[in-house]
Amino acid sequence: MRTPFTFMVGLLVWWFVGGTTVQAIGWTPGWTKHPATGGRVVSAAECAQARELGDGIETLETARAAIRAWETIAAAQPDDPEAWIELASLHLLEGAAFRHRAKDRLKCYIAGLQACERAMATNPDFLKRIRQGQTVWDATPALGAREMGAMHFWATGVFYIFRDCLGLFGRIVNVRLMERAKTMLERMDAVDPQWEESTSTFSWGIYYLAMPSSRGGDMVRARECFDRAVALGEHRTLPRWGRGKYFYVAVRETTAARADLSAVAGRALDELGGNRSWNRYFQAEALRLLAE
Repeated sequence: MRTPFTFMVGLLVWWFVGGTTVQAIGWTPGWTKHPATGGRVVSAAECAQARELGDGIETLETARAAIRAWETIAAAQPDDPEAWIELASLHLLEGAAFRHRAKDRLKCYIAGLQACERAMATNPDFLKRIRQGQTVWDATPALGAREMGAMHFWATGVFYIFRDCLGLFGRIVNVRLMERAKTMLERMDAVDPQWEESTSTFSWGIYYLAMPSSRGGDMVRARECFDRAVALGEHRTLPRWGRGKYFYVAVRETTAARADLSAVAGRALDELGGNRSWNRYFQAEALRLLAE
């Protein structure tokens, strides 16, 4: 069993000691920040153009162009959860792939969380619970299949904040955020555990790897989740990329890590499921790590 000291050392190794934030992380809820009513009909051509921009991201500038396109659509159709989910995904991608300072990444990740919450708020039952005083995580029983992407990216945003934006003590102060992400994963599994080739299984691996054993962390279960996610995610780069970059590095299995990263780098984009720009980022990151 891991001791608190071992957990702290593990955090330093696994989460890279680059974060600088120590204070408790908070943000304005997404349903209060974004517009409640739209003013025009969005054409099919405009949606197609936004999707094309989202699939073609290779630089910060192209990421920002895609975000602006989806912001326009979301403002015009604020009751469309898919527009907000697209925005959430793009904000997280901007932070992970194209921002390098902790404070810049935090801004992107919080914008992603807010877009997720705005997507959730298109569900009347969820919004009713929120207006009655429940928190996002307390209101998750109201969320269903149409909000799966919002739940996934909300949990992912929390994981990215921990990895990229917090120093050691900041992670200790904000450990409850991880427990709230767990609530999202539990709801995802209750609604559809096979969603997107069982993507939540990978997220569970991240959770068990990051948490101390006293708060639910478990390296054996983490390995099981990563291995299962790779087996189930045949058309995904995320499971193998994440296992190679995070888990195998944490347990010092360098040969296995390089094998995973090489497999990710060698996939053809056209044969992959999921977002093309995320896949492009995973491959570029795999090549970077292999070159180190």
